[in-house]
Amino acid sequence: MFLFEETFKKRKEKGNQNDKPLHSCLVCGKDFPYASKLQRHLRTHSGERPFPCSMCEKRFPEKGLLMIHERVHTGEKPFPCTFCEKRFASQGELRLHRRTHTGERPYHCSICLKSFSRHWHLKTHLEAMHSEIVEGFTRKKFPCSECEKSCNSAAELRDHQRTHTGERPFQCSFCDKRFALSGTLVRHERLHTGITPYHCSDCGKTFAQQWTLTTHMRTHTGEKPYSCTQCDKSFVAPGELRRHVRIHTGEKPYTCADCGSFTRSSSLKNHFRLHTENVLSKYVRNPEVI
Repeated sequence: MFLFEETFKKRKEKGNQNDKPLHSCLVCGKDFPYASKLQRHLRTHSGERPFPCSMCEKRFPEKGLLMIHERVHTGEKPFPCTFCEKRFASQGELRLHRRTHTGERPYHCSICLKSFSRHWHLKTHLEAMHSEIVEGFTRKKFPCSECEKSCNSAAELRDHQRTHTGERPFQCSFCDKRFALSGTLVRHERLHTGITPYHCSDCGKTFAQQWTLTTHMRTHTGEKPYSCTQCDKSFVAPGELRRHVRIHTGEKPYTCADCGSFTRSSSLKNHFRLHTENVLSKYVRNPEVI
C-alpha cells in the first residue's frame, strides 16, 4: 500500500460519509467512527488503565492487552511460526516475525519505491529521506503565527504554540515539574511510580516507553530496519545508524576545547575523565597546583 494514496483515499471517503458522524478527540483532533473507539483512544492521553492483572500490579488500557500480558505469567504462546520453532503470545507478533522468513515488505514508498516490513518504518523513512516532499504533499492547514511551522489540526497547533509561550499546564502529582504535553507527563510520572507498561512477550522484560520495547523486540526478531546508504550495514536503532554514518562522513560533533573532537559522546566523557585524573595526580604531587 502507498502511504500517500491510502491517506488521501481515506480523507476522501471520510468527506463522503456525512451520514455517519465522526467522534473527534478534543486533545489531538483524531476522528473515530464509533464512540467506543474514541473512548479507548482517550486512554492514551489520560493514562487510564482500567484492566488490572490478577497476578501482578500492572494495569492495561484494553482487555486484549491484558490477555496478552497474562501470557507472560502463564508462559502461554499459542501462535507458532510455521517456518521455525518459535512461538508467540499474540498474532501481531507472529505476523511481524514471519516477515523475517518470507521477506515480505508490504509498505511501499511512493517516492523512491523502497519497501518496508512495518508501517512505522515507512513513516520514519518518509520523515528522514523525503521530509520536504511530505510536508508539501500533506498541505497542513494550521499555520503557527510565531514561526513557519504548520500543523495538521487545531489541537496539534495548540500543543506546538506552547513552545513559544512556555505554557506548561500539566503538573506532576509527585514533584513540582510541569509539562507542555499530557503524554510527556504520563511518561515522566512512570519515573516516580516505576510503572513499565510495555512488556516483551518473548522474554518478559518490561519497559516504560513504547519505543524502548520496539527496539528491544528486534533482539528477538533479528530485524535491523535502519540501513546505511553508503555501505551494506543495517542497524536496530536510528542512533546506531547515525553513529555509524560518522565513520563515512568523518563528522566529530563532540568537542573538547583543549584537545580535539570525537564521534561519540561516550568517547568525550571518557576523555574528560583523563583530564580529571591528570589534574588530581598533579594535586597529589604538588598541592599548590589547585
